[in-house]
Amino acid sequence: MGFTYVNATVRGMRASRDVRMLVDTGSYIVLDPETIKELGLLETPYTVDLADGRRIRARLFLAEVEVKGRRGPALVAELNVPTPLLGVYALETLGFKVNPRTGELEEISPEGGYLLHTDRQLSQIHK
Repeated sequence: MGFTYVNATVRGMRASRDVRMLVDTGSYIVLDPETIKELGLLETPYTVDLADGRRIRARLFLAEVEVKGRRGPALVAELNVPTPLLGVYALETLGFKVNPRTGELEEISPEGGYLLHTDRQLSQIHK
């Protein structure tokens, strides 16, 4: 399998932007600091440790992402990267997986997947 790229729309408090992203089945969405500032993404109180032979801390932001007409919330890690990344957490939220043979995104669950619960369903789960 080669590299898989998708066109995604990322929305923040100030703006939205179409971004061509490399699909990474082991990460968050990753955008550079300038794009995060331009979009006005909401910073969370969380950070994440990444490992690529070195340990660094990355700030996490909340955004809405849309891929192939499916929209949902996603965490965005702030890193200086040459290519924006679309990670596994956003893929799962949107109900996609990467087909290892074709490199194409495939729908595996309804849009929002595990996020589609009513208040009543959630109250019954927590009983």
